[in-house]
Amino acid sequence: QLEASFDDIKEEYTAAVIGAGTKTDPDADAVSKPLEPDYDVNVRGGEHATDALHTGTWDWHSYVLSGERQAKFAEHCPKTADIVNGLREAGHLFETPFSFCFFSTLQPNSTIKPHVGPMNLRLRIHLPLLVPEGDCAIRVGPQARQWEEGKALVLDDSYEHEVWNKSEGVRVLLLLDVWHPDVTPMERERIGKMFDYAKDK
Repeated sequence: QLEASFDDIKEEYTAAVIGAGTKTDPDADAVSKPLEPDYDVNVRGGEHATDALHTGTWDWHSYVLSGERQAKFAEHCPKTADIVNGLREAGHLFETPFSFCFFSTLQPNSTIKPHVGPMNLRLRIHLPLLVPEGDCAIRVGPQARQWEEGKALVLDDSYEHEVWNKSEGVRVLLLLDVWHPDVTPMERERIGKMFDYAKDK
């Protein structure tokens, strides 16, 4: 479903983040402010907040941020939001405070250093939208892979992983979290209740 929607998702990223069709496009009729990055990976307290986790520039434009859906993203990228909502309705979308879905933009000569996710309850999907030529890849455990535009890559981020873009172009992907298939529906329900209980406290 994600791969089949590649063109729509890429078009919405281009309009919402790069600004094609907005006030930054001199040929556009519409005038609207592009989405701004919404997550500071250097702030302590978050899952990705290890000191100096990345070098260079790594921007997030989030639809699901720490389990909460962002209305501004849905306004700018309605097709992408509908696709993610469809995964939610089908019971696939990972829904906890450790759930994320965002456009991940890694600028040239930037890296995300080796780190691990906080749990193995989820799998993380990368749908590459823009992949530059050159040295741009991800390593998970001992395996390194390069992305292909429009081809989803699925990983378990509880294993050590790192990302680098040593090219001269930008790398963009839609990242989203889904339930690990080994977690049963009953376990998912109980995990959700556990997080709801903790949140209420």
